[in-house]
Amino acid sequence: MSDNLLELRSVSKNYGKTQALEELSLALPKGSLVVLLGPAGAGKTTTLRLVAGLESPTKGSVWLEGQDVTKWQPNQRNIAMVFDNLALYPNRTGYENIAFPMHLARVPKADIERRVSAIADQLRISHILGRVPATFSGGERQRVALGRAMVREPKMFLLDEPLSSLDFMLRIELRTELKRLQKDVGKTFLYATPDYTEALALGDMVCVILKGSVRQLAPAQTLYDRPADRDVARFVGNPPINLVRGELDRVDGRASIRFGNVALPLSPEAERNLPSGVKQVEVGIRPENVVVQRQANAGAALGRISDVEPLGMHTAVEVDFQGAGLTATIAGEREFEENQPVSVNILSETMIFFDLVTGKRIGA
Repeated sequence: MSDNLLELRSVSKNYGKTQALEELSLALPKGSLVVLLGPAGAGKTTTLRLVAGLESPTKGSVWLEGQDVTKWQPNQRNIAMVFDNLALYPNRTGYENIAFPMHLARVPKADIERRVSAIADQLRISHILGRVPATFSGGERQRVALGRAMVREPKMFLLDEPLSSLDFMLRIELRTELKRLQKDVGKTFLYATPDYTEALALGDMVCVILKGSVRQLAPAQTLYDRPADRDVARFVGNPPINLVRGELDRVDGRASIRFGNVALPLSPEAERNLPSGVKQVEVGIRPENVVVQRQANAGAALGRISDVEPLGMHTAVEVDFQGAGLTATIAGEREFEENQPVSVNILSETMIFFDLVTGKRIGA
């Protein structure tokens, strides 16, 4: 039997002439926290609604625990969905909010008390069951909302941008809390967000959806270091990745990458990632891998500062380099000025190479 709780198999969804999802395939292992990451309109919410049974796919199928549930109604799938506002009934206590779905289902009172008590212990909210939501902290609201979903004993949880309406500091606090809760509960979570920082912090695996299709499903660090294509590379990271066209040279058995009039030697590791016969590539360079220094070192390439943006723990510096603009991030505060000449070095072992035509990453 498969270890996957959920599988989407070549799912497409059309709304009239508009295609929201195209041949989307995705598998979620039992007990995992998988994040759907993509911009507004990418198809994240549509995917969640298809899983929940609120929408039907135009093509493809939805499988749950090895069964084709494509035509099953939402109440047959036993999946809980939590939305961005974590809505609680303001005039009901924590206990009443959690118990409400069971009252609707006419569950016996003794069973309600037993299940609410067990869930409150698991979520560590027994002490707030007698209070109303206005007295809850952000984390307590989140746990009560999750508890209300848990009383149904769902097979999995769908979370559609649950932190999007909160302020920055509370989002950081609650995403840490949510990750801990998922581990404690041990259920499968499918979580949608447009925030790559949130996705990388939360997910066991992150699924990047762009224009209705899965571009990459991978652990967070893999997305950052080895994006499947330049679109994924652009979307993951802030400041964004630098993309510069380069030409490969091989002289006396040594490879270098040429940007305009400047040739930078490639490390053996970078060279191994390039198949023979490739001449022109698009080079992805993360800002932290661009080294900018005020004094020109011997043999260093030269650039000129076009903008300086202090960002607290580091400074973002824009450099005009061989007709292209490069962003570099530098630890701490450095005294750079606009129009100042600087030396520029790029750590070649960190370069990511993309095919000029397809945009796909080249190499391992």
